[in-house]
Amino acid sequence: MAHTFNWKSFIKIINNNGIVLVIGKDLSMLRFPKNTFSQSDMASLYLESGTIEGDFLNINLYDYLAIKLWDDHGYEKQLPAYTLNKVVLQLQKMNVGENEINREIKTYVSELTNDQIYLNPFQKLAKIPGFDTILTTNLDNFMERAFEAEEMAINDSINYSIPQPSVDQNNRPDSALVSIHNLMGNINGINFSLTEEQSLEYLYKLQSGKDRVANDLFDSIKDRAILLLGCSFPDWFMRFFIRIISKERFKNGVKTKYVACDRTLQDIELSYFLEHNAAKIIRIGAAAGPDGDDTILYNTSIDFIDEMYNEWLKHTETTRNQTLYKERLFLSYSWDDKAVVERLKNEFEKNGIRVFFDDDKLKTGDRYHEVIKKYIKECDYFLPIISQNAIGNKDRYVYDEEWRRAIYIDENKDESFIRPYIIDDTNPTDDRIPRQIRDINIEKVDEKDQFAATVRKFIRENNLTSLSV
Repeated sequence: MAHTFNWKSFIKIINNNGIVLVIGKDLSMLRFPKNTFSQSDMASLYLESGTIEGDFLNINLYDYLAIKLWDDHGYEKQLPAYTLNKVVLQLQKMNVGENEINREIKTYVSELTNDQIYLNPFQKLAKIPGFDTILTTNLDNFMERAFEAEEMAINDSINYSIPQPSVDQNNRPDSALVSIHNLMGNINGINFSLTEEQSLEYLYKLQSGKDRVANDLFDSIKDRAILLLGCSFPDWFMRFFIRIISKERFKNGVKTKYVACDRTLQDIELSYFLEHNAAKIIRIGAAAGPDGDDTILYNTSIDFIDEMYNEWLKHTETTRNQTLYKERLFLSYSWDDKAVVERLKNEFEKNGIRVFFDDDKLKTGDRYHEVIKKYIKECDYFLPIISQNAIGNKDRYVYDEEWRRAIYIDENKDESFIRPYIIDDTNPTDDRIPRQIRDINIEKVDEKDQFAATVRKFIRENNLTSLSV
């Protein structure tokens, strides 16, 4: 089964601030001259934990921290796996205090220069304006460094902590600036998570409802999709984490959950769970998935960021000189009219108007119904596309669900938001058209190259609000 990714739709969602970005440890890469650790007793381990590229060693920050922490304490005993979680637990067992370990970690990260940090993927994310809320699960400050390197102003980061409340509980961020929430703490905050047990406590705090900043965060992102980038969590953590930040069940949830993480597909049980519970896994770093697909789309999550940034640039180039409008439309049509209505949709978008255009032929499932209800409620104008196909069978979804719901919403509005169009020879007085729609002035659209004029008239008559690009 081939896996494709709809970049056009994805970039539109980003530009409409429809996606919350969640950043994990896979993105935090360092770059050293390969002889940097030649005098260390752990020299071979540094090299084995990274990859050699010319004269440089590329290594993940958290592998580097684990090895350096163990190396600096001078222990000769070899650990079976140098994960930061395991090293910290071993040091604590040897009576090295938590505060001492935290100070060392802060020093290690703070002393890294921007030349040693692979900031490029973070800088690309910073330059995509649609990501106005960024969540991180990292203790490092690489995302903040990227904004600083790009000379872009952001709100002061919110560094969560335990057991204390999040920093600056009463500080209200500027809505025009990007906000970064470091959910597992940060080296610039009071404390941060180093072990899985500590991460569990941070998760517990997030879902407890006792932290006002966390509550405000969840309220602000409740209607947005989620993109997990480079978050290769253990199975138990990934399931729990997604459930908490999405604030909905996996099954029949409304939010789209994109997962673009380096090692998720290597965990067969986790990837099977996600793929069968409404998550969209972007294939990274695995030659085969649970469905037998052997397609590799990206080697790493950083490769995915590179393509996402390039796709965003292409979209920016095509819309740079275009007037965009604040209002959003919902096109409600019969599937049998899809080819015609899609041309109308393209004309609206060409003129800078955002359109919800459902291309799901099946129109089934509780999750689908909830998404449709949400978009009808939030759109500025509802456009029922009337045809013999649309009214010929009153059991059809478009007639019985979408039109009826729009009529119900319309009855509670001061001014109607319904703008009906006929695209064939249907008589506007046909009693198969709901009475509430017949009572509105119905526009006739001539399919023969009249869509451009129809859209221009719509913009003019409805006094749409232009946005600067």
